[in-house]
Amino acid sequence: MKVIINGKDFEANAGESLLAACVRAGINIPTLCYSKSIGVIASCRVCVVEVKGFNNLVTSCNTPVSEGMEITTNSKRVLDARKTVLELILADHRLECLKCVRSGSCRLKQVCEDAGVDKGRFERNREYQHLDCPNKYVRRNNDKCILCGRCVRVCKNNSEVGVLAVNGRGFDAYIGCAFDKALETVPCISCGQCVANCPTAALVEVDRLDELKAKINDPNTHVVISTAPSVRVALGDGFGLKKGTDTTGKMVTALKRVGFDRVFDLDLAADFTIMEEGTELLKRIKGSAPLPMLTSCCPGWMNYARMMHPELLPNISTTKSPQQIFGALLKSYYAREAKITPEKIYTVMLMPCVAKESEADREGINSSTKYRDVDMTITVRQAIRLFREYNIDFANLADTDFDDPLGLSSGAGLIFGTTGGVMEAALRTLCEKTLGKKMNNIDFESVRGERGLKVAEVPEIKVGGKPARVAVVSGISNAEKLIQEIKQDPSKYHFIEIMACLGGCVNGGGMPCHDGVIQNNFANAMERAGTLYHMDKYNKLRRSHENPVVQKVYKDYLGEPNSELAHKLLHTHYKAKPKYTGGQPK
Repeated sequence: MKVIINGKDFEANAGESLLAACVRAGINIPTLCYSKSIGVIASCRVCVVEVKGFNNLVTSCNTPVSEGMEITTNSKRVLDARKTVLELILADHRLECLKCVRSGSCRLKQVCEDAGVDKGRFERNREYQHLDCPNKYVRRNNDKCILCGRCVRVCKNNSEVGVLAVNGRGFDAYIGCAFDKALETVPCISCGQCVANCPTAALVEVDRLDELKAKINDPNTHVVISTAPSVRVALGDGFGLKKGTDTTGKMVTALKRVGFDRVFDLDLAADFTIMEEGTELLKRIKGSAPLPMLTSCCPGWMNYARMMHPELLPNISTTKSPQQIFGALLKSYYAREAKITPEKIYTVMLMPCVAKESEADREGINSSTKYRDVDMTITVRQAIRLFREYNIDFANLADTDFDDPLGLSSGAGLIFGTTGGVMEAALRTLCEKTLGKKMNNIDFESVRGERGLKVAEVPEIKVGGKPARVAVVSGISNAEKLIQEIKQDPSKYHFIEIMACLGGCVNGGGMPCHDGVIQNNFANAMERAGTLYHMDKYNKLRRSHENPVVQKVYKDYLGEPNSELAHKLLHTHYKAKPKYTGGQPK
């Protein structure tokens, strides 16, 4: 259909919103609450436009186009209304931009600057409460909340848990949990999607960077850091590089300049995960352990499973995530090789995820009772802040390789960062181990892509004489549908990969915050995934079982996959977790 936008003719698609039509026409309309991956909320009113024949301004995000519609996005009436809305929002917002962690990436600040809001006309009619209700991993500050509702929507629709809602009405409205409980007392899975989708600093991850800097400056502490696969294709976002740029070499250089004693590649631990998890699956197929076997790499998913579906715990792989495998190897194998006592090694993981800190903190996850295997995790957002604080010109850094002896990984480990990557990496090894020979084609296209659910048959692996059936799911809302499906037919699948975040780790809750523009968000994650697949394609090593470092560690230390020592270091067990801890309301 034809529409007129700011006096010019454009074509629009039936059913799309005014916002979508304008964006496709190259006309910017500011938004705060809108996000393509979350859906329409229409609470902020910043995206108002003028439509001929309508008495009132309309919100462009939820108003459909119609044939011949005449839209004006920049009339005086629109600009004045938009400015007034922003001034009203600022009147209720704690203005401490100079010391705010989102000062360089605050969507509210950017929209206000673009709208010419440089002073406030309205005064707050109540005292700031500074309602900072933390759990150990996510911190909420309602004095910076603009009631856009994005955290509520993503928590309910994408993450399925729905622990956040708008409480109260009118001037007394605020985001909170049921009965004003703290986040630490409700079924929050710590996925961090609320943080990644917050346009201000109303929600942030708990910050331990001061502790990290103190450890780096302690001459008696050996500080090592390991970096997840998806991190290297997201760090560039914070320094103006093209979305999805591979920054591996620059990342290693930057971390060394910060002062880490060793920089290792977590993708290597992903290769160990495949060796242990793959062996476990083959034993289950031949034995009596329950099928389907579900992956355990994602801590957001594991938090959800332990709280919402404890009946599935026997089906979940006992293999630790790459993060915890690496932590265990660093405090055992690496400590032995480097001749450093484990207690003097401080292990840091640079992750795309907030829930990884909860995983490192989980009871029973450590291989020793004397220390944590993983001492700290930091998100991509925190790493960007750390590099800026150290005045590192990230975009212009030279490349540096990972350190030995734990710096070599395969392409299979690389693709762990995207949905379907764990499954594909496992199938490369499982199929060749089953067939007893190398396969010419190890690209399992059927488990790739952005779809929330992907299923495939694997004829190379037989279960009861028939091809194994596998499923890949991302997003807890999609996982819940699959869980109900396998409850109806437990024999439908044999191996299932589950990631809490849509698209996998490339869209993790610890990634750079979404800015709300219609073209970005999930599309950015798919750009990152595409880069990981490209890096895998041209990697000399593409199979986990061919990694010479993996082979050496098994030969010299672990023995073989699923050995007694491997089980002690690289496997764990899971217990049900109560949904509510009974803490007092805050």
